[in-house]
Amino acid sequence: MKLETITVSPGERRVLLMFDPLCRASTDDRIRSYLTSSGLEPRRQYRETRDETDYEVYYFGHCYIEPHLDSLTRMAAED
Repeated sequence: MKLETITVSPGERRVLLMFDPLCRASTDDRIRSYLTSSGLEPRRQYRETRDETDYEVYYFGHCYIEPHLDSLTRMAAED
């Protein structure tokens, strides 16, 4: 999983969690389980192609997911 933070406007940020369905990271299932067990649902879920790779993208508001970013970043770094 890749984690990306986007600044939409001053004081407004979005967080994207990007999963590559063809090259699953060992932590992907654990991250999805963490989201479910924490009651976190993406504002949007869609597919996006970047650098010829199709990603499943979970789109979150920064304030909503911010308390969980340290845990998610740690899990993503383990891969």
